[in-house]
Amino acid sequence: MGRSLPGVSELRDRDEDFWYRLFYWFHAGWIYVLHCFRKKTNQTSRGDLEIARQRMKAVKQRNDTPAEREGKSA
Repeated sequence: MGRSLPGVSELRDRDEDFWYRLFYWFHAGWIYVLHCFRKKTNQTSRGDLEIARQRMKAVKQRNDTPAEREGKSA
C-alpha cells in the first residue's frame, strides 16, 4: 500500500457495479486480514485506510507468538 500502509498488501476485484478490496498484512508468520469492503469507485477512502491502520496497530500490540515453520514437504 505504499506510504499510506507500509507492508500491507491489497487484493482487488470488480464486477459491473462495485469494486471489492481486501487489505492484508503478513506479520510474525501470520496473515492478518485488516479490512475488507465493497465500493462504487476505484478510489480508497481515508476512512478505509484508517480502519486498516488501527487494526494493524492492534495486531502489533497483541504481541502474538510467531507462527512455527513447517518442515519441508515431500
